[in-house]
Amino acid sequence: MSEFEVVRSDVDGWDVRRVGEAQALSNHPTKEQAEEAARLQGGDADEIDVRQDVFSEGPEEDVNAKRTFIGMGTVMIAVIAMLVIVSAIIALTNFGG
Repeated sequence: MSEFEVVRSDVDGWDVRRVGEAQALSNHPTKEQAEEAARLQGGDADEIDVRQDVFSEGPEEDVNAKRTFIGMGTVMIAVIAMLVIVSAIIALTNFGG
């Protein structure tokens, strides 16, 4: 039995991975190219396991710095706007004075 299997990628194309592992070793646009890559990595030509019902897991999502700073900026602007509105209401109604 081969130690490699070919599975559909959840992102795009087909992945080659070791049997029992979630992380793909390589990604290929077609199933045939993925099978060839599995053979080149040492798999037995007749025993490459091609699984169309299993999807390979994608890599962990990295932190996107740009999206994080935009989100932080949006929250800061919302807090400042809320403070300005509350201050304007207090000034216009003479609340507390």
